[in-house]
Amino acid sequence: MRSPEQRPSPGPRPEPSLLPREHGAWGQLAMPLATGLALGRPGVEALLLAAGVVLAFLAHEPLLVALGHRGRRVRDELGRRALRRLALLGAAAAAAGATALALAPGSVRLAALVPALLAAPVVPLAAARLEKTAAGELLVAAALSACAAPIALAGGAPARWAWGAAATWFLSFAAATLPVRATLTWARTRGERELRPLAAAGSAAIGAAAIGAAVAGLLPWPAALGVLPTALAAAAVALLRVRPQRFTAVGWSLVAASTATLAVLVAGFRLG
Repeated sequence: MRSPEQRPSPGPRPEPSLLPREHGAWGQLAMPLATGLALGRPGVEALLLAAGVVLAFLAHEPLLVALGHRGRRVRDELGRRALRRLALLGAAAAAAGATALALAPGSVRLAALVPALLAAPVVPLAAARLEKTAAGELLVAAALSACAAPIALAGGAPARWAWGAAATWFLSFAAATLPVRATLTWARTRGERELRPLAAAGSAAIGAAAIGAAVAGLLPWPAALGVLPTALAAAAVALLRVRPQRFTAVGWSLVAASTATLAVLVAGFRLG
């Protein structure tokens, strides 16, 4: 047995990562992009658009570090590297997006304005520490969801498919946000504010609204049906009153629901 003097000293503390930390945000990025690519026959324009979105997403964490939102120590340690990475990723995202739009038809350029306009307020919201408010989270969800449309259009998908998919992901992400925020509110107030029953009703109402929009002809049926897996899973999470300590399991259940949504969208549009 080693004496205390012989025990190896702990290694150096690992350096904080400059990759986005929020696992849910990765899903909000991946699912609309995968849908946009799957609905069409992606060529150079669609792939470059998707690459530009990914690069812009990866710039988010360096921005937060540079702003000091990850703490003063992290900013002191990584601030310069974060600024360099932010500049590099921003330039690469702009180059990929500009090249894609230069090659793409006018309909794709017009469609790309929607996620761009939705994403524009994200930086000032992040600077003001308002990105994690309900409005901020919905704005980010809307911007990422809308990315499905220009990518699908660039791959030759019909506009009805492209915008239907974007609407599906926004409604799904909105439904998933409700139980998470309600559970965090319950935890912060130590049980004084119990909003999870309302969150369950809200998630179910989003699913019902999607079906109603399809009945009225405002939303394609595959898009409406695609909302149901996440809306129902979110309502179940709220009704079961899952504690924050179980959010890893909640996250995986929502990933499974989002995968079902992706399957419903692609199969529904391509086969229907």
